[in-house]
Amino acid sequence: MSRGAEIAGTLLVFFGLGWLIDRALGTTPWFMVGLALLAVVAQFVKLYYVYNAEMSSLEAQRKAVVTKR
Repeated sequence: MSRGAEIAGTLLVFFGLGWLIDRALGTTPWFMVGLALLAVVAQFVKLYYVYNAEMSSLEAQRKAVVTKR
């Protein structure tokens, strides 16, 4: 799954869960907004760590190629 679709899907799931909880408890829109914000923050934190891991891997590969010369 592409990263954009993963972010959108996660946001929709958490938004939907928040909507269901709000509907059941009559607290509109607090859980919907809270869970949507949680999903956005969690996805950006995940993107940060995935990006850093990918960059570290590419940097290590580049250094390995440079040292072989």
